[in-house]
Amino acid sequence: MPVLPCLLLSTLLGSALFAGLGGVAVGRLLVEGGHRALVLGPAGAHVLEGAADSALYGLARRPGGYLAVGHLGKGLLRVELDAQGRPLAAWAGGQGILWGTDGRFAWGGHLGPEGWEALAWEEGQALRLPLPGEGYAYGGFYRAGVLFLVGRVAGPGGFDAFFLGLRGRFARGYQSGWPGNDYLRFLGEAGAVGRLEVEGDSEGLLLDWTGLLQGRALLLRRPGFDYLRSWKGPFLAGEAEVAGVLQGLWLGPQGARYGGGPWASLRALDPPWAYGYSYRTLFQGEGLFLNLEAKAGKPLAYRLEALPLPKRPWTLRALPLPLSWRPVAFREIPLPERRPCPSP
Repeated sequence: MPVLPCLLLSTLLGSALFAGLGGVAVGRLLVEGGHRALVLGPAGAHVLEGAADSALYGLARRPGGYLAVGHLGKGLLRVELDAQGRPLAAWAGGQGILWGTDGRFAWGGHLGPEGWEALAWEEGQALRLPLPGEGYAYGGFYRAGVLFLVGRVAGPGGFDAFFLGLRGRFARGYQSGWPGNDYLRFLGEAGAVGRLEVEGDSEGLLLDWTGLLQGRALLLRRPGFDYLRSWKGPFLAGEAEVAGVLQGLWLGPQGARYGGGPWASLRALDPPWAYGYSYRTLFQGEGLFLNLEAKAGKPLAYRLEALPLPKRPWTLRALPLPLSWRPVAFREIPLPERRPCPSP
């Protein structure tokens, strides 16, 4: 049962949540000197010690607890949590960032001498994947011995979305060929989501597994900026520009809806819960925690448009990446007295 069941997590000003599962969430907290990696759960609130900026972007269940990943300064960060969200051990190392994890694997980017490369990590080993251009992996999904990754890679028109399958040290994949910037941000059981720039707008981009393999995409179109960041079960979530202001966006059985703003985003799903952030309070930010099955938010209309996915295929060989890890520490911080949750 989630520890703070209301529309907004109105406890920590300066906080943002990037991933959550049940009653445990991770993100960052603005404190004196910069942002610090943040863990919230039944065990309370914990932040990473140290002076460099840090954050946690991915969270997955493991036997007896969770694995969280992110960055510390310009290095990788991984944290083991118990079932109550209490940090048990944390390590930092390498050059880069980890965007996500499924508990066994983690993925992101390695910052090498030639720029950014995709990175895949498993306990005891790390691999760097030299993409056709600079880029990194945002989302991942393991199936039948293959680690599938999606993300962005530099292309002729800016950034192109990419999709690849990694088996051992051999990867086969492709990047999109649309003229504008496009990214794939999340990959899961249903498929992948992200954004595509079309005629000056950012449109929500959706590819199910059939579309990924056969070259078909679906756009969620309306004027303004739209970005899909997660897809689990019957729900999609992200952000949408409404009257010039970003709002949290979710799509499900009730249709498309928005709320939580101004300047809000939903970054992760654990249906029926969604996690993100809002800047409605003093523009300092606070974690956004939303029950998607509640009658909250306002309706939003989209026009669905199917389009072909132009594919530029390539193959690559993953290379071993030696990493040395050093332990880092978290400390508990007091939670302020809870304020009433504002209306959506």
